[in-house]
Amino acid sequence: MAFTIRPAGPGDEPAFVAIQRDLYAYAVVHEEAFRHHWATEPARAHPLRLVAEEDGRVAGVGRAGLSISSSLPGASQLGLLVRPDYRGRGLGGELFDRLMAHLGGVGGTRIEGWGDGDEATVRFLETRGFTQRHELRYSHLNLEGPLPAAPAAGEQVQAVSFAETTPEEVFAVDSEAVLDEPGDTPSDAMDFAEWRSTIWDAPDTDKAASVLVYADGQPAAYTLVETDLDRRMWSGGTGTRRAFRGRGLAKYAKSVALRRAAERGITDAFTTNDEENGPMLAINEWLGYRPCGTQFSYLRA
Repeated sequence: MAFTIRPAGPGDEPAFVAIQRDLYAYAVVHEEAFRHHWATEPARAHPLRLVAEEDGRVAGVGRAGLSISSSLPGASQLGLLVRPDYRGRGLGGELFDRLMAHLGGVGGTRIEGWGDGDEATVRFLETRGFTQRHELRYSHLNLEGPLPAAPAAGEQVQAVSFAETTPEEVFAVDSEAVLDEPGDTPSDAMDFAEWRSTIWDAPDTDKAASVLVYADGQPAAYTLVETDLDRRMWSGGTGTRRAFRGRGLAKYAKSVALRRAAERGITDAFTTNDEENGPMLAINEWLGYRPCGTQFSYLRA
């Protein structure tokens, strides 16, 4: 094999951005966000990032580390991408083996990843002990078109931007809302300081478009808007605290956030949802999102 595989470092952010954008039209990423994430990811995640090159061209990338927001022992994540014209030559297998060896050394025993559902991907992962689990729907919304009328909020409901509130109040909603998201690895051990540095302070978190909804004077629901440099946004999370569910607050939060993003010149909105998350899928369909891609989660436990 003529490939060179090395740890990724400063200056490799463009390679990770380029390969994601080339393979997935819905990838809302940019270099500064990668740079920030790499600099602020907690050391206890034990991340390893790899770059594979041939003749000076990046052929593939990979990343593995512990899932520090989960209380499950050994919870970890592994992901790799190989450009189509380099596949079938053993590169994916080599990246996989190196990432798995790293996880074995840091205690990663329950490994989750995401990938396509095509025959080659399924065969690659199943022969390495992974089982296909959850179907993920990627959806797109053209923000240059009309949005449905915002739902009624109620007298005791107020929507404010992240810029008008505090990270503590947003975290209170986010850390509770994610507990009920479908998936195999619960985010039930989120640390506020780490969340603040990796999410709140991230350069792709648009605090003017992101929305926190108060109900009865309490932080109750939110929508996190992440933007790139090409007038596109990604929904980094939408949810409601348990005591406030059933009042349409998540629908209201996302409706307001999309309007604010459009006012700021964002033209395209992307999101993903587990196919088991019926309430959120219904909200997105009502807003006008349409499917644009499918992936699956894979688990090796």
